[in-house]
Amino acid sequence: MPISGDTCRYSSAVLSSVGDYTTTGANHIWDFSALDSTGQMMRKFEPSSATPYFFYFFPPKYGEQTLDSVPIPAIPIGGLTLSIKDIYSFYKKNGTSSFNAEGLGLTMSGIPIGTTAQGNDDDELYLFPLNYLDRDSTTFNFSTPTFSAIPFTYKKHGYRITEADGWGTIITPYGTDSCLRVVTTQYSIDTISIPALPAGFNKFGFPNYVRSYQWLSVNEKIPYLEVSGNLIGNNFTVTQARYRDRLRSFVGIKEDKQQLALSVFPNPTSNQLTIITSKNIGSIKAELVDIQGKAVFVSDLNNNTNLVNQHTFDVSGVAKGIYILNLSNLEGKQSLKISIQ
Repeated sequence: MPISGDTCRYSSAVLSSVGDYTTTGANHIWDFSALDSTGQMMRKFEPSSATPYFFYFFPPKYGEQTLDSVPIPAIPIGGLTLSIKDIYSFYKKNGTSSFNAEGLGLTMSGIPIGTTAQGNDDDELYLFPLNYLDRDSTTFNFSTPTFSAIPFTYKKHGYRITEADGWGTIITPYGTDSCLRVVTTQYSIDTISIPALPAGFNKFGFPNYVRSYQWLSVNEKIPYLEVSGNLIGNNFTVTQARYRDRLRSFVGIKEDKQQLALSVFPNPTSNQLTIITSKNIGSIKAELVDIQGKAVFVSDLNNNTNLVNQHTFDVSGVAKGIYILNLSNLEGKQSLKISIQ
């Protein structure tokens, strides 16, 4: 398990390249050598003093940023719009018995708040020893403090089912290792209360059911491979696949036979993306898609009277991550990997 100060690099995989992730059993071989990466990021397990939530989680506690934001309905409060951003999970290893998430840090409408376990009801992510065919069910109950200066409260409670349903060997572009396959499902209800609003309209909750297929190795501090997503009823939808990896070169232009773009910059970017094309190359269709193939924007790049054509797009509202910029015309197409930070 990771400890404070650890950093672990991983690659995000194109979901269509994952293949069969459900088949499992004893002495099984999982061959994910065909995983196609869209880019890399780092899991950083930071001491609490390096996070915005130091006041709530004193050292030696440590955490990592797990989400940029939580999608919630837009509800105005005293001229402000409620938002939940910069979500951190804070961990502790409970001796040799478990590895727990003992709280969440989140910024609600600009206010950093710690959501801590009530009655010591942590979220036990793993119970030890963890062996093949083990199946555990644990509960958790987190809540923000009830300070009068904070105009809302956030609560998260539910239970987690963890099952070790396979063991054997896993193969990825990173390498080959012995592993234990674990499936963990979180069933939680997130509730936001706003005392300033009228009774009957001051509290709303939303389910947060997620599942994660993990291949754990004793040689790595994060899963060798993790396939995760949302659970609605019995329907599981994969939203992310990531695997432990070494440093690779992903960011930049990947040229196909047809070079439609002379330059794309800056890359990585956070605000604007500029595409330079030749004057006489004709109209080009530009499409920016996420790793699931969903289009973020589509535009036609037309000629102008300059020696080259410069097209600038505002991407400040696009979520952080790795995207594919597809350029195409009658002559061919070009795909470029774009990092938005």
